[in-house]
Amino acid sequence: MKIRSPVLSILAGWLALGFALGAGAQSIVITNAHIIDGTGKVIEHGSVIAKDGKIVAVSSAIASSVSGPRIDAHGMTVMAGFIDAHRHIIRGESSAWLADHGAENMRSFVNAGFTTVFSMGDDPHAILELRRRLASGEITGPTLYAARIVPLAASTPAPATPPRGPFTDLARTDPARPPDRPDTAPAAIPDDQTRAAVRSAKQDGFDAIKTFMIATPGGPEGHTLAVIVEEAHKRGLRVFTHATAVVDALAAVNAKIDVLAHTAHIGHLEEDEVARQTLLNSHVPMVSTLAVFIPHFDADNKPVFRDGGPFPMPRPLSSGGQGPVNARVLWDGGMAYAYGTDTQWDPRESLADELRALNLVFSPRDILKIMGPNTAAAIGKGDELGTLEPGKRANLVMVAGDPLQDVFDLTRVVLVVKDGKVVSDERGKRP
Repeated sequence: MKIRSPVLSILAGWLALGFALGAGAQSIVITNAHIIDGTGKVIEHGSVIAKDGKIVAVSSAIASSVSGPRIDAHGMTVMAGFIDAHRHIIRGESSAWLADHGAENMRSFVNAGFTTVFSMGDDPHAILELRRRLASGEITGPTLYAARIVPLAASTPAPATPPRGPFTDLARTDPARPPDRPDTAPAAIPDDQTRAAVRSAKQDGFDAIKTFMIATPGGPEGHTLAVIVEEAHKRGLRVFTHATAVVDALAAVNAKIDVLAHTAHIGHLEEDEVARQTLLNSHVPMVSTLAVFIPHFDADNKPVFRDGGPFPMPRPLSSGGQGPVNARVLWDGGMAYAYGTDTQWDPRESLADELRALNLVFSPRDILKIMGPNTAAAIGKGDELGTLEPGKRANLVMVAGDPLQDVFDLTRVVLVVKDGKVVSDERGKRP
């Protein structure tokens, strides 16, 4: 039997693909690209072909036989579209925000390279309307998924030291942190009421459930979360849980949740082998959101918090330091660590801030895995997103530079393709 050489096989594949697409097929071809495909492979001079919103080929071969719009990458890096697995989008009064800022805000996400965003708790009616406008093409932006918040108790525990002044973001003091941690159990919510809330979220069209876990002594939180998980899984919904303390993360994974929506930053996992192994053995992915607790610097170089007020030095800095430590400890144990920001800044600025925090303990190669396949898997879309492979959605970004050499090149997005269509093109506008 005659064995065909690899080069001839690739060329034959391109020829067959050209016939398969046909002269009238809708396709897009990116050539001369430095491709980071997300599976660990890097192609120095390659091509990506998409048809009808799906990737059909990623190769080092020259796609000369394929028709359709062609984009010369000029050696720039092409990789999978970015995903933010934890974002709060709507600010202020919802209807006014939708009318005055919705389209511009969604455009800012794709301009920064984000083709998929998960809302982790916004005004329910407004976020579903925003998702509808995006899906219908009325406005341009990322694919939007939305979580509905379902409470774990009849009242949310209040911190012993509430935020003061005009800035009331609870993360300024974090009610899960001693000595402000609640020590009295709140009233329980009847199970049938909890199940009804989950069913309502499904009927309304939400994609997931979000819960807030601060486990109180003898409190109902763990039981209620287990009820939510059982009902949500019956209806095909994932459950994300806010748990900023290690003890709360342990309570959450014990209830069989799907995703830890934050890196637990209260508690030292490097000193607690039992807690570390419990989290690792749960195989529950964890979303980063590290930048919440490091200063964001405004135009005057003043450190500010995510609510726009002065950064409350020095208390959050302990979280800003411990979060990356816990993240690395869990990563070394094999945890599937994912990307999310939980901030209000322009998506490109949020990305830069999160990269600053991730860069403390992760290599560029690690960060690309975190932002790509790990985040896609965390939101339950690993078969569609996160890597450049045939059959996956044609969500692509082109960045100036090589993020494997300088991870901050991820902020230099010049072209974005979503579902096979160019939705942002800044070639010639950015260095």
